[in-house]
Amino acid sequence: MNTFSNGLFNEQAFALTVNGRNILSVLMLPDLPEEFARGYLATEAIIAADEIESIMIDGATIGVLTKNPFKVLLPKRAVISGCGGTASYLDPARLPVISGSITIPADLLAVQFPQNILTAGGFCAAVVLPDGTTFTAGDLSQPTAIDKACGLLLCAGLQPAAAALIISGKPTADTIRKTLNAGFSILAAYQPPTALAVELAGTGNLTLVDIPHKKIRTHPERIR
Repeated sequence: MNTFSNGLFNEQAFALTVNGRNILSVLMLPDLPEEFARGYLATEAIIAADEIESIMIDGATIGVLTKNPFKVLLPKRAVISGCGGTASYLDPARLPVISGSITIPADLLAVQFPQNILTAGGFCAAVVLPDGTTFTAGDLSQPTAIDKACGLLLCAGLQPAAAALIISGKPTADTIRKTLNAGFSILAAYQPPTALAVELAGTGNLTLVDIPHKKIRTHPERIR
């Protein structure tokens, strides 16, 4: 599927269903639909990776079947923020707290994102393992780029707990929520975070690296 059409982003509408029930309608780039589904369901704490039986792409529909088709699945959004959102409510007590952790060399956080995505006004995300293995994705929005990068990791049979997440945009409260839900213990960003993002990262035992200011805002012990 082509990311660009006549030099412009090829934005397309997709529907995500789980066991036949519509979960989400999203406008995104057409690449990596299965990876997006796996990542979105993880970062929204809807379905754990090991609960997915199969994923089928049928045109603009991404259909997910779970091993237990009778389980009630609902999004667990605690906050909506950023462009188009209605940020008004956040309960930090509902957010996960990272228990395990990894350590990673600081130089591995300097990811080279696809410049064609950034130049066109899109966002990128990457997940990096301590050995340097990297999975990178880009999309129209930062959340969708995060979902696709997370999904690439999951499709490789790996878990977010084993990797750091690096993003091209600004960490907001919603970014922290998705990062904690997925289980990443390190988040690094090429734009400075919001004050609330720093507060939530600290509460959630998440290492937050502010690349432009060369600061480790929370839990620096994971960076070496």
